[in-house]
Amino acid sequence: MSKQKEIRKIDVESIEVNSNEEESFLIEGYINKFNTRSQFMGFFEQVDKNAFNRTLADGHNIFGLYNHDSSKILGSTKTNSLQLFVDDIGLRFSLNINPNVSYAKDTYELVRSGDVEGCSFGFYVTDDDWDYLEDGTELRVIKDLELIEVTITPFPAYLTSEASCRSYEEFKQEVKEQKNRELKQRQIAIELELI
Repeated sequence: MSKQKEIRKIDVESIEVNSNEEESFLIEGYINKFNTRSQFMGFFEQVDKNAFNRTLADGHNIFGLYNHDSSKILGSTKTNSLQLFVDDIGLRFSLNINPNVSYAKDTYELVRSGDVEGCSFGFYVTDDDWDYLEDGTELRVIKDLELIEVTITPFPAYLTSEASCRSYEEFKQEVKEQKNRELKQRQIAIELELI
């Protein structure tokens, strides 16, 4: 099974901008808050508090983008203009914007004005669990992922993706097969009682 990139967009209440006399332009906030359920996507989803540990420790380059657009790079972990930290709340970021890049300065100003308040992240899931909530709705818990990029975005809502659908369909198939096994076991039990 090939890896498929997934994208999640969330509303981030605590996104902030800061500038100082050194002409540093910072955007800070949380990319994801742990164990917080997504909006309904045919199922709910949440990210485990340990899901980012491996991907942050391996040292690969992670980009900061505007609206998942790879032509609008705002920073990267390689250059240290993007810093990512895991704390008790979630995955926190600090993005030092280059004000000499027009779209970067525009992004900073949009966040400063409050017109853009969302964050998102693009990733590959490497480990997840599926379960049911009390109302019968499925819940996906992402236990481990490979983080590719983080994004400042004006669209703070979860998006479904091909990999989510594929993973969801696999889960639904497993549930269907389990129900078929249970039905077959009941039929055998009934037949045995009749003998």
